[in-house]
Amino acid sequence: MKKLLLLPLLAVFALFVSCSDDDDSNLPEVKSEVFFGSLLFNGSSVAEDVKCGVDIVGEYASITLYGVTFAPTMPAMDIVIPALDCKKSGDNYVITGKGVVPTVMGAPMDRYLMTTVEASLVGDKFVLNTVTAMGTIGFSNAVVNIKPVGGSAKNYKGSLVVGDFTKEDVVIGVTKNGNTVDILLNDVKFAANMPLVLDITLKGVPCETDAANFSFAAENVAPYMNTETEPAPQYMFAAVNGIVNGGKLSFDAKMADDLAPYVAGKEFVFNGYEIAE
Repeated sequence: MKKLLLLPLLAVFALFVSCSDDDDSNLPEVKSEVFFGSLLFNGSSVAEDVKCGVDIVGEYASITLYGVTFAPTMPAMDIVIPALDCKKSGDNYVITGKGVVPTVMGAPMDRYLMTTVEASLVGDKFVLNTVTAMGTIGFSNAVVNIKPVGGSAKNYKGSLVVGDFTKEDVVIGVTKNGNTVDILLNDVKFAANMPLVLDITLKGVPCETDAANFSFAAENVAPYMNTETEPAPQYMFAAVNGIVNGGKLSFDAKMADDLAPYVAGKEFVFNGYEIAE
């Protein structure tokens, strides 16, 4: 009799295990990372070796800045930026939010309202940018502002137009390597309210050259962001074109249409003149 009772119980247990396995396969991805880097305020580093935590559950993420302060009289505190949208592209993540109220010790801090939050996790490099009423707050464990080197490198200074946004005094470096060029866009922004700037490098673009003047063009160029050693396909450029003539650089590029909405189809137009080192 006990054996007869045991059989239905075993069947129910087997069904429960089977359902549990199916449920596990549908569970959202859970990822937690901790980084140490620079705390940024209005684009400048205000502290080094700052701890920053990133917690991802499926399509949502939260970011924690540990023990931060932005003024001598301001006490150090842990700031949590909750309920952010998270999109995964390959092994990389793009995290965004608008109108986000951070918390300190579990209490919302309305005076630190973040009108925009933008962050990216590429490999082991994490960069955070936020806009608040007190200024821009960010974090980065990536070194920025690396300028071109080498005897064949030339820099050009001018205006860069990205959609409706124009940034003056942008410097683009062009390094010739035989029949190709590397192009470094220094300290660029995609929009006026983008709190931090980026260095974008386009490598190995074919060129046709003579002694002083040359042109270059390529399609589907994956850029290198800041000092990353691997290209970032989530920022793919569908087309890149440029002409150097008489000490003037004319450059235009268009990002691919199938990227994240905030960069998809972005067009860059630059005109500038060679500057002395």
